[in-house]
Amino acid sequence: MSETTTRTPKPGASPTSSMQLSAAPPGVRRRPAITVVAVTLLALGAVAGWMVWSSEDSTIEVLAARAPIARGEVIDKADLAIQRIPDDLGWSVLPASRLDDVVGQRAALDVAAGTAISAAAVAEASVPGDGFAVVGVTLETKQAPGMELLVGDKVTVVVTPASPTDSGKVPDTTDADIAGVRTDPETGNTVLDLVVPDAQAPVLAARVASGNFAVVLRSRDR
Repeated sequence: MSETTTRTPKPGASPTSSMQLSAAPPGVRRRPAITVVAVTLLALGAVAGWMVWSSEDSTIEVLAARAPIARGEVIDKADLAIQRIPDDLGWSVLPASRLDDVVGQRAALDVAAGTAISAAAVAEASVPGDGFAVVGVTLETKQAPGMELLVGDKVTVVVTPASPTDSGKVPDTTDADIAGVRTDPETGNTVLDLVVPDAQAPVLAARVASGNFAVVLRSRDR
């Protein structure tokens, strides 16, 4: 008769089968590379969003010329566009909110396409203003300066001697601003609309009617 001896595991010891490590279920294992990429993308997205917000926050909407606007032209809504520029450039430009105020005004300066419009580039459309009158003057080539005359130019109308005996006298003059310039299609002569004070309008009209005068360009705002 034989005896069977059963070994009792020592306290704290586990059977051989229990020493096998359980494998982690598929999909539970962490992948450090993917985690780093995800965090990096999130950080880049946050930075890009901040840059966009910061860029928009530091710009302002202003009025700009959609197409070239010549000095003296009445500004139409189709001539204007809205663009964004940095608000720290120090330019004196008109905000987009002034659109309705600018439409119908005259351009005081030449404005290139795409250029922001400054307050100095816009003038009152009404010509002449109170206390002023417009005198039409037709110029032959010999009576005009070599430079092309433009709206806004400041000129002086000088009375020229009617005869050689008058050449020693100081000529009479009248200062004026040009409000309009066109070419006579029949003669090719230049026709000016000159703005002068009311009191000087009759005098200037009489002087130019004689034909003995010349126009001198004094200054031009460019």
